[in-house]
Amino acid sequence: MVEDVHAADPVTTAALRRLVRDLPIGAVLVMTCRPDELPVPGLLLGEPLDCPSRVLLARCRVGPLDKEATGRLAGEVLGLPCEQEAADRLCELTGGIAQVVVETLVQLASSTRQSGPLTVEDTARLGPPVRLAEAALSRTQAVAAEHRPLIRAAAVLAEPASEAELVAMSGLEPATGRAALLAALSVSAIDEQGPDRYGFGIPLAAHAVAAALPGPLRRDLHARAAHVLRQRQDTPWPSVAGHLRAAGRQRGRCGAVERALTAHLRGGRPKEAALLLGQTLADGAMTPADRFRLAAGHLRHIAAALPPDAARTLLDALADEKALPPQIRGHASVLRGLFLCTPAPLDRDDWLRLEQIVHSLPGDTELVARVTSGMSMPHWPGISLTEHRHWLEQADAAAAVTSDPVTRAAVAANRVSLLVTLQDAAVRRTLDAAPPEDELPEQARHRVRGLCNAADASVWLGRYDDARDLLDSAQALADRRQAGHLTGHTIRSSTLLLRWFTGDWAGLAALAEHLAAESADVPLLCDEAHVVLASLALARGAWPEAEQWLDRCGGAGRQLVPLSMVTSTVRIRLALAREDHAAACAEASAAWSRLRGKAIWAWAAEVAPWAVTAAVRAGRASVAQRMATEFTVGVTPPHSSLVAAAQRWCRAALAEARHDLVGAADGYRACADLYAAVPRPYSAVLATEAAAVCALAVDASDRAAIQQLTDAAGHLAGLGAAWDASRVRARVRPLVTVPSSRPGRPAYHDCLSPREHEVAHLAGQGLTNREIATTLHLSPRTVEHHVANAMRKLSVSSRRQLHS
Repeated sequence: MVEDVHAADPVTTAALRRLVRDLPIGAVLVMTCRPDELPVPGLLLGEPLDCPSRVLLARCRVGPLDKEATGRLAGEVLGLPCEQEAADRLCELTGGIAQVVVETLVQLASSTRQSGPLTVEDTARLGPPVRLAEAALSRTQAVAAEHRPLIRAAAVLAEPASEAELVAMSGLEPATGRAALLAALSVSAIDEQGPDRYGFGIPLAAHAVAAALPGPLRRDLHARAAHVLRQRQDTPWPSVAGHLRAAGRQRGRCGAVERALTAHLRGGRPKEAALLLGQTLADGAMTPADRFRLAAGHLRHIAAALPPDAARTLLDALADEKALPPQIRGHASVLRGLFLCTPAPLDRDDWLRLEQIVHSLPGDTELVARVTSGMSMPHWPGISLTEHRHWLEQADAAAAVTSDPVTRAAVAANRVSLLVTLQDAAVRRTLDAAPPEDELPEQARHRVRGLCNAADASVWLGRYDDARDLLDSAQALADRRQAGHLTGHTIRSSTLLLRWFTGDWAGLAALAEHLAAESADVPLLCDEAHVVLASLALARGAWPEAEQWLDRCGGAGRQLVPLSMVTSTVRIRLALAREDHAAACAEASAAWSRLRGKAIWAWAAEVAPWAVTAAVRAGRASVAQRMATEFTVGVTPPHSSLVAAAQRWCRAALAEARHDLVGAADGYRACADLYAAVPRPYSAVLATEAAAVCALAVDASDRAAIQQLTDAAGHLAGLGAAWDASRVRARVRPLVTVPSSRPGRPAYHDCLSPREHEVAHLAGQGLTNREIATTLHLSPRTVEHHVANAMRKLSVSSRRQLHS
C-alpha cells in the first residue's frame, strides 16, 4: 500500500515503476493519489505503466459523500443528530469530501457555537478549514497574475458557470479569458463540473479565495455576479439576492429577495427561507417600506411551512426584536397570535398573549376577526365555554364589517368547531353554502379547513356518519385545491380516531405509527396517533407499551380537551386492571376538573363511564353519584346516542354499587344496545360483559349470561382486544363444564396448552405475573408455573422472547 503517490520524489517514482514491472505473482499493489495534484495529469507515475500482461490494472476513483452519508458523518463528529436540511447544505458547501466535512465541523465545534444538533443556521456560519483555505489560495497564486481575475470571479460567483459567464465577470478579453480558464484548470484552481460548466468543486474553497480579496473588488464582483445570474433562463434568485446584499446594491434587491423566498418555499426549504427573511428584515440598509413589504408578503407563508416550534421561534424573535421597525414587529406579533390558533402545544399563557394581541388591534377588523375566531374554537385547555362564546360573538361582529373574502372564509372555518359541538342548527348553512364562482385559492383552503373542523367536532360527539361524510368532502376538495400537508395530516388524524372508535382496527396500529412519525412536527396530531396506539396496546394487553405511548403525549392538561378525555380513560382502565383504585380515582378526578372548567359536558361521554366505575370500585359511591348527576344535568338536548349510552352506563354502575344487580344488568344491556347503534362495538361488548357479570352474580347458572360472555370473548378477539378476550374467557371457564371421553387432562407434551398459550401471550406483552393472575383469575404461583413451562417448550430464555 503506497499512499499520496502524487507527492513522490523522482527516486521513489522510479522505484515504484520497477516494482510494477517486477510485481511478484499473487501480490497486490495499491497506490493512492490526488489526481488533480499529479505532476503529469492522468499518469500516476509520470509515464505509462510498464507491467507484464499477467498483471491486471484497475483504477478506482473515490467519489464524494452523498447528502445522507454527510449527515451521518456529521452526527458522528458532533455526537448529535443532524437536521436533514443542514446535512444537505453541509454536503453542498464541502462538496461531500469527507476530510473537508470533518475539518469544517471540528472548526465549528471549537467556536462559540452552543451544543446541539447541526442546524441550517449553523451552516450559514461555516468557514473554510485551514488546510482547504491554504490549498485554494496557493493554487490561485500558481496562476499568472493576468489570469487570476477569472479565478476570483469563479470564487465570488461560488457556483458552476459557463466560460462566457466567467469571462464576462472577470472583465477579461475573450482570448485572455480562454487562456486564464486553461491555466486555472491546469493547476486545479477550479474544476470542470459538466459541459461548459466550471467552478470550485468545494464551495468553501471559493469562500476562502473570495475572503482574501480587497473589499471594494469583492463588492464589485458580487454586483457583476448578480448581473450575470439574472441573464440565465432559469434565474437562481436566492443567489442573486445574496450577491446584491454582498454588493451593497439596494436597487432590485427587494424583488430578488421576494423571488428567492418563493423559490425556497417551492423547493421545500422553509428554514432557508426563514433565514434569508430574517437577515433581510434586520438589514438597516433596506428601506422600512421594502422590509415591511417582505414581511407582509412572505412571513405568514414561511411560518406555515416551518415545523411549529421553529415557526414560533421565528415569530417570537421578530416580534420581540427592538431594532426592527414597529410595523414589522406588530405584523409578526399578529401572526404569532394567528399561529397560536393552529395545532401547537397550548396553555393559559398563550391564551393571555392572544387577548393582548386582540386589545392592541382595535382598528384592524380583519385581524381581530381572524384572531378572535381562533379563540372561539372550543378545544383549548383551561378556557371555559362562556369565554369561547364571547369570542365567537366578537369574531362575528368583526367579520360582518369586513369586505375581505379570505377573512370571512377564515372566520367561517373556525366558527364551525363551536357550532357543531353545541349542535347549533345554523352550522348547516355554513357547511352547505355553495362556494362563490370567483373563489380564491386561499378561500378554498379555508373551506377545506372548515370541513375538517366540522368532522373533528362530529367525531367527538359520536356522530360518525356525519364525520365520515365531512372527511370525504374535505379530502375531495383538498385534492382539487392542493390544500397543503397540514390539512392532509388533519384528515388522516381524524380518520384514525374514527377507525378506533368504530372498531375498524385492522392495520390501525401500523397506520397510527406512520402518522405519528409523519406528524412529529405537529404535536397535537401526533398526540392523537399516540393515544390511539396506547388504546390498542391496552386492549391487547401490552400495558408497558401503552404507558410508553401515553408518556409521549405529555400531560393531559396541555392536550385538546376531548382528546385528554380519551387519554384519561386509558389511564383509568390501566389502573383498574392493576386494581390500583387510588390511581384510577385520581385520574378520574383530574379529568372531571377539566370538564368542569370547560363546561362542554357532551365530551364527558368518553371518560364518564370509567370515571364513575373507578369511584364505585373504590367505594366512593357519593363521588360516583355526583359525577353522574353533573353529566346528566350538564348535557343539553338533543343528546347524541354516544351521550345516552355513557349516561346509561353511569346509572347501571350506580345500581351495581347499590347491589341492585338485576337493575344493573338491565342497564348495561340497554347501554350495549345504545353503543352498538352509535356504532361503538368495543364499548358495546364491554357493556355486554358487564351485564352478564351482574346477571351471573344473581344466578350463577344463567345460561343466557354465560353465552353472552362466550360471545363477548369471541367479539373481543375478533376486534384484536386479546387481553380483554383472555379476561372474559377466564370468567367463562369455571362456569362451563366440558364433557370428557376419558379421565385425566389431555397430554400436550411439547405443545403449549390453551392456558399456557394464553399466559405466554400476556407475559410476552410485558404483563407481570401478578397482572396476569388478576386478568385470568389465577394465583401468581400458577402463572409462574405456566410461564416456566411455556419458556421451556418454546426454548426461549426470556419473557420478552415469548412475544415473538
